[in-house]
Amino acid sequence: MDKEEKYIGYLRYYGESSVKDGLLDMRKSAEALVGFDEILRYFLVREDPSLFGVEFEIPVRIRKGSWEAAIPVIIDKLLSPSGILTTAGSVYLLTTAKKAAEVGLFNTATAKDIKAAFRAAIKSAQWIIKIGSHLGTLTKKRFENVKMDGGTQEIQIPNRQGEFLAVPKKYLDLYLGCPGGLFSKNAEIIESERSLEIGVFENGEEKKVNITEKEKAIFYRKNEEDENILFPELEHGQNVELKGGITRGNERTNTLGFEYKGHILTCKPLNGHIVNFKNEIISQLEDHFFPLIKIIGTIDRTDENHLFKEKRPQIIFSDIIPLEKIKKKPSLFD
Repeated sequence: MDKEEKYIGYLRYYGESSVKDGLLDMRKSAEALVGFDEILRYFLVREDPSLFGVEFEIPVRIRKGSWEAAIPVIIDKLLSPSGILTTAGSVYLLTTAKKAAEVGLFNTATAKDIKAAFRAAIKSAQWIIKIGSHLGTLTKKRFENVKMDGGTQEIQIPNRQGEFLAVPKKYLDLYLGCPGGLFSKNAEIIESERSLEIGVFENGEEKKVNITEKEKAIFYRKNEEDENILFPELEHGQNVELKGGITRGNERTNTLGFEYKGHILTCKPLNGHIVNFKNEIISQLEDHFFPLIKIIGTIDRTDENHLFKEKRPQIIFSDIIPLEKIKKKPSLFD
């Protein structure tokens, strides 16, 4: 059986001498597995927001020839209600968590749905790597001189060398909200003779992206920013008037993305729907992808336990005021 018939995708380390016979030391192996787990979960939740807060086990296999964690094509069977893995070989459970069946996860999903969700998550991770490598950073959230392709619905974003990368809007939105340290655990292991590769199998083809030592600094953050409170000066209940750029509008979730000092904050209207503000925010600057605005509202740091301790603030806004002369371009709304 061909490799693509056995696996949906994988994360792999390869090199001349630093990954021999598929071996890494125990600490590095643990970091790599946990990092891959976090990447998959992050993008799985973006594919289906109902998975937020639901814990489930992800089985992977360590293969020889290189150090590789691969998602088997029988992932739907491994996530069966029994929660028992009978596959022979070195199979690792990345977390100790409630069995999926106990919380109803995947009970109604088809095998095709489950495989598609994992494949989509890996493809999303690949696109973030492509964008980050193109820009030389994961923190740039505001772009100038972008080009819109009305035929393909792709957005061409330039880097400092003036080179353009065509990106589907879905993946640019994911990049804008992606934590700067999401790939940090996996990137930390990269060395001069050890590179990272993430691959996916789709329609009989293998597509892969790589991070070498040259790009390591883009994806590795020694002190991950999300461990600390973001903008501690913005306290819960505080009334604010902040200047920044609108990055997206999602009518389904009734939220806006607001770029503020290099970070994307989620904003919700105090009353009504974001379409009420559409005239103010769908127009685009002539040479800027995101319109510069002032948002007026209140800081919300309510966490999932209904305490005011959320590390990343949200804004409950009452008004949006454009700050620059604008020229209409395609909508940011989904």
